[in-house]
Amino acid sequence: MKLTSGIAPLAIVALLFAGTACSGKTNSPSTNAAAASTVRTPLMSDPPPLDPDTFYQPEGLLIMTSAYQGLLQYAPSSTTIAPLLATKWDVSPDGLTYTFTLRDGVKFADGTPFDSAAAKASFQRRTDMAGGPAYMLADVKDMQTPDPHTFVVTLTKPVAPFLDYLASPYGPLMTSPTAVAQHASGNDHASAWLASHTAGTGPYELTEAVPASHYTMAANKNYWGPAPQITSVEMPVVTASAVQRLQLGNGELDMVLHGLSKGDYEALATGADTEVLQQKALIKAMIMVNPTSAVFSSKDARAALSAALDQKALTTQVFGAQGTPSTQFYPAGMLPDGAVPDTHTYDPSKLAAIGRSGGEVSIGYPSGDSALQDLANQTQVILQAAGFKATIHDFPSAQLFALPQNPDQRPDLFAESWNPDAAHPDTFSRIYQYTNAPVNIQGCSVPEADKLLDAGSAEPDPTKSQALYVEAAKAYRNSLCWINLSDLYNTVAARKGYSGWQSQPAWMWDTDFSTLKHQG
Repeated sequence: MKLTSGIAPLAIVALLFAGTACSGKTNSPSTNAAAASTVRTPLMSDPPPLDPDTFYQPEGLLIMTSAYQGLLQYAPSSTTIAPLLATKWDVSPDGLTYTFTLRDGVKFADGTPFDSAAAKASFQRRTDMAGGPAYMLADVKDMQTPDPHTFVVTLTKPVAPFLDYLASPYGPLMTSPTAVAQHASGNDHASAWLASHTAGTGPYELTEAVPASHYTMAANKNYWGPAPQITSVEMPVVTASAVQRLQLGNGELDMVLHGLSKGDYEALATGADTEVLQQKALIKAMIMVNPTSAVFSSKDARAALSAALDQKALTTQVFGAQGTPSTQFYPAGMLPDGAVPDTHTYDPSKLAAIGRSGGEVSIGYPSGDSALQDLANQTQVILQAAGFKATIHDFPSAQLFALPQNPDQRPDLFAESWNPDAAHPDTFSRIYQYTNAPVNIQGCSVPEADKLLDAGSAEPDPTKSQALYVEAAKAYRNSLCWINLSDLYNTVAARKGYSGWQSQPAWMWDTDFSTLKHQG
């Protein structure tokens, strides 16, 4: 479907250049300069509907973070909360009232002003849409707009990660109330229109959305920040990572933000025209244990499994330079270094002692993820060497995320990598480890840890709250239901010549195109 907005003139020139480059024609210096204003990076599949208040997955996140902004953000390559559309904020001692001072002179892409009324409308829309990320505002009791640049939010109870929610890429995004009103159909809050259009304050806006073909963003002419050098972002849908790798190598793509194999990255890192960048991320690769497994239901058996999984060797074999061995229970930066250490003493003899009596072990991994398939394969080899009959099989996304509702389909072990919604420990454990959490796919329950997590969330004193989260993390760790192996980077493969890379660790498969510079 082609949108009503046109592509910026420089982007049109860049598209023409791309065509002549493929045909082998000579390019003039002025045309080369125009090409530098366009970035071509693929999507693995069509993203889900791009409604900012229901969108909730990594594929396509680069569109959301380019077109929309929240009140807060994380400083580049950091878990420190920094200003964005709010320049400062104050929190009451009881942890219930948040007062935000909003940035002056900000406009939405449609030219209408961003102010406290727009912030309130955006928060209200998030609640009304009741999508997956609406949980971040579940405890909002009241919102006030005493003047255009002051927005006051009152909660029903303290929520320790609330500021992190507002810095999250899945947090409340500011959306033009005018656009919502103009494009609403019945009571849909303009959701149908926003599925393929954008209406934010970010440096770009979506200009084309052609399912199964491509998506295009152009620089937002009403953007309040510095005008980006990259004026157009073209996102063809390329479902095969091997094809993406080939197109990057021959210059049809400028960068691939995720999904290549370790071998691909190693080859591209030494290419004459390509390079590989490692960006800080909050991603843990792990083996998740089914607590009802006939083999691993006991904590002693899980301890034997943990001891048999050599973190350093597996990280090197499976991820190479794209990961480092895990040293702490949560992703780096979510708790102070060393607060909850996560090192394993390698001793395969313990698992071999259990394996002498035999037994069958099933290992799952997500379909289409070559690295996690390799991790499952390596785990299979370890289990077979210990005397088990181990098998592996893949789980399509629909089946994977339905495992909490279908416990009989759970494998004994699952090789997976996860990232939190934000750089706060609550947003990791409450999604993946809390009893009956939405993505606690193996169904492990640690009631002691759950109570500590709840207490940490409700504690308004930051120091006391963090201490409770540390104890919760220790309890989840000690259950050995989640055996961490590696901390993973966001790995970007790109044509040489780009600089100004910035990323935020809570964002997956993304980069800030507005800060990129290119020297041809």
